[in-house]
Amino acid sequence: MIKISSMVGTPDLKAPVLAPYSGDLPAAFDKLAKMGYDGVEFMTKDPSKLNGAAIRRWLEDHNLELCQICTGHVWGEDKLGLVNTDATLNPEAMERMKGIVDFAAAFFKPGVPVNIGRSRGRGDPERPEKSLAAYEKAFRELADYALPKQVRLTLEPITATLIKFVLTTQDGVEMCRRVDRPNFGLMLDVYHMNIEDVDIFQSFRDAKDYCWMVHVCDNNRKWPGSAHLDFAKIIATLDEIGYDGFVSTEMLPWPDPDTSARAAIEHLRRFIPRTV
Repeated sequence: MIKISSMVGTPDLKAPVLAPYSGDLPAAFDKLAKMGYDGVEFMTKDPSKLNGAAIRRWLEDHNLELCQICTGHVWGEDKLGLVNTDATLNPEAMERMKGIVDFAAAFFKPGVPVNIGRSRGRGDPERPEKSLAAYEKAFRELADYALPKQVRLTLEPITATLIKFVLTTQDGVEMCRRVDRPNFGLMLDVYHMNIEDVDIFQSFRDAKDYCWMVHVCDNNRKWPGSAHLDFAKIIATLDEIGYDGFVSTEMLPWPDPDTSARAAIEHLRRFIPRTV
């Protein structure tokens, strides 16, 4: 059964987050639980500054599940990416990502994914083959590190306005095949799919074997239902392929945090009923 979560920014972040709430995690969890969310997703950049045991306790107190740890601000704030602009590997970025894997393994249930979005780095557009080979090497190293810790990795195809490689769902499927690790899959984001993919719905079908997480917002980056994406058909397609994970909102807190969080879940609950 598909469940619904919300992105939440952790207190180590300085820049604005595509989430209704950031910083005060207990207050965020309380609001989201009362609205009927099933879980949360963290956006973080440096979990060494977080109290993992306390976070786990707050989640349990609110009967919320951690569905993923997202790492976009590793690049967005600290400009750390696994592959540099000269298509070489970045050891500092790898160590940061391994630290996030360690955080997931130490405090949360086995199988929680760590997302690789902008944190993969930009690579060298002038040398695509070298860049893709470097990504493959970096992803495999991180996957091999995460596997004995029972942590999964989810690569996110992202629009070309933000990144230079692995733009479409089909690019992501191909990279999963190249990396060839059982704990390496995809997180698909309908915002990026709407820009880069020929057909969102066929892309979900193409990625059936690798889709472990889904991000949702409308095509304007605001709450689902605020613009023209067809969430009835999106959820129906996820049901069709047997997807039983989370859809997690990653969206602007527009027009204000509470309104956006409430409007998002009210729209999604039209197609995803609660199980309890």
